[in-house]
Amino acid sequence: MNPHFYPLAIFLVSITVLLFTIIRLKINPFVSLLGVGLLTGVAIGMPLDEVTKQISTGFGQTLGSIGIVIGLGIVLGNLLAEARATEQIAALLLQAVGKKNALLAVNLTGYLICIPVFLNAVFIIYMPILRDISRKTTLPLISLVTALLIGGFATHCLVMPTPGPLAVMGTLNLPSGQFIGWSLLVALPPALLGLVAAKYLIKMPHMQIAEPNGTAEAVLEDDRKKPSGGLSLLLLLFPILLILFGSVVSEMMPKGTASRQIIAFLGDKNVAMLLGVILAGVLLRPYFKKTFEELISESGASAGLLTLIVGAGGSFGAIINGSGIATALVGWLSSMNMSLLMLGFVLTAILRAAQGSATVAAVTTSSIVAPMIAVAGANPITVGLAICCGSMCCSFPNDSGFWVISRFSGMTVGQTLRAWTLVSTLSGFVGMALTLLIDLTW
Repeated sequence: MNPHFYPLAIFLVSITVLLFTIIRLKINPFVSLLGVGLLTGVAIGMPLDEVTKQISTGFGQTLGSIGIVIGLGIVLGNLLAEARATEQIAALLLQAVGKKNALLAVNLTGYLICIPVFLNAVFIIYMPILRDISRKTTLPLISLVTALLIGGFATHCLVMPTPGPLAVMGTLNLPSGQFIGWSLLVALPPALLGLVAAKYLIKMPHMQIAEPNGTAEAVLEDDRKKPSGGLSLLLLLFPILLILFGSVVSEMMPKGTASRQIIAFLGDKNVAMLLGVILAGVLLRPYFKKTFEELISESGASAGLLTLIVGAGGSFGAIINGSGIATALVGWLSSMNMSLLMLGFVLTAILRAAQGSATVAAVTTSSIVAPMIAVAGANPITVGLAICCGSMCCSFPNDSGFWVISRFSGMTVGQTLRAWTLVSTLSGFVGMALTLLIDLTW
């Protein structure tokens, strides 16, 4: 009998049970990942004390590398939204490219804003603005919605500090500066695909969105001061640029020098994100309705469950590694001539289709493939990019974001499947194609 048969059978059963508990039994992924991880370790024959050790070690190591950044990323996004800095960035881009290029402005807005802010939150905030732009420019609303969604979804799935790419970076132990640089590049073609799709949808009468019942929805205005577009954009990009600067410049300086240590310190992902939050908190304070303490507390509540899910994914991955399942998977891949990049992409897409969450799919897949990278001789950065691209695919009605998009935009289920599910899946394939090209030329 093939020596890999039993570990692979246990792996398939564990993935099936994991999906069943999340989808059918409606058990939270945090509990499901921990529970299935424990059962997998016992079923494969690991000593019981080793099972519990791997569970706690995997959880701690994962959150030790990315837990702080998850919290700070959510805080930064909350500060920008509260001060209406996100709206000002959109206005700045619209002014820069002109109303004739409103689709490009909306697409770039999504690409930038969704680096720190969750896509669902961005979409809800921007929906009234999109309706207003539609009336002023006569552009069909469906085209504006698609341009924003796909542009934003690309960076939401590929660029930290959103939890999915952050978990991939931490689990695969990727250098933050390099991963950010490559993910920004890989996210651009999928984002621009949203612009192409938006222009195509303009010509399809059956895809047009009707105005809401009653009076036309308008952008709510108040007499609150708003930050300038330039300041808003600076605060959005500050931590990302600081990480990139620290990563690139420190590598160019002699090792052991004080200046290199200082620059590397400032470019550390935790330090850069903390400095970004402090700078945003100070400069945006005059534009807040809520107190800074209230905004921090709200962000902490939002980050709590996500942090637990990411940590539980690390626990599941530690069991996969410590049980020998990862080694068996590598052996099977070798016999099938399937690269680790393709496994990461396909497995993430399947998990996304099955249980709905892009974050859970990325967390789970990265924890599974992490121990295989060294054995397979794969490039960890391109493997991470492939996983993130896979998380862009297959958003079906079991995805909560699917219904947020449908209900807040006014699209029917059929329209949402075409404008959102189909286009976002195609954008994932575009990103994967670029990732394969990068891997071949690395």
